[in-house]
Amino acid sequence: MRLRDAFFEAFTLLFDGLRRLEALLLTLLLFGLMSLGLTQIVMRNLGIALPWADGVMRAMVLWLAMIAGVMAAGQLRHIRINLIEHWLPPRLVSWIHRLAYLITAGVCAVMFWYGLDMIGLEASFGTIAFLNVPTWLVQMIVPIGFALMTLRFVFIALSPNVPDPHADQAIVSSLDGSDDKYSAHLDTEGEAPPGKQS
Repeated sequence: MRLRDAFFEAFTLLFDGLRRLEALLLTLLLFGLMSLGLTQIVMRNLGIALPWADGVMRAMVLWLAMIAGVMAAGQLRHIRINLIEHWLPPRLVSWIHRLAYLITAGVCAVMFWYGLDMIGLEASFGTIAFLNVPTWLVQMIVPIGFALMTLRFVFIALSPNVPDPHADQAIVSSLDGSDDKYSAHLDTEGEAPPGKQS
């Protein structure tokens, strides 16, 4: 038990650091994309254009999409389809969530594998995205993003307390066990306490 708790605590700290890095990268990329796009518009109206700007902006959009997807996965803010869990007991719903997260992790792992194939194919072509930056280097965010999604979904699925994707509580509090009182209430009463209901 101590080894498992130490394992999950270490990964919680790691993912917390990754979340901060992702938020910083997302902010910088969004600000850079808006600034470069505005600069390109102004310069084109002046009869001047940056030939590499379009390639940079396409790369920024790809990185923004993948980083935002990783953040959404880590916070369980991705798109979900709930059909039967409203009619099932909370304990069974918890195991259904675990299974769904493991299946999602498997899909992300497959996407990671095919992302590596895509990178190898692009590297063999030797194309340039912008300036002297190769296309495969720009697209490296695809397998990296899906690898991070895979790790996060596996970690969430195997965590001691599976977070409720509908609750407003912080995901980290559920993963590190600090929300045991809420989980115990769900097990005994079968419903969320006031302020926790979705």
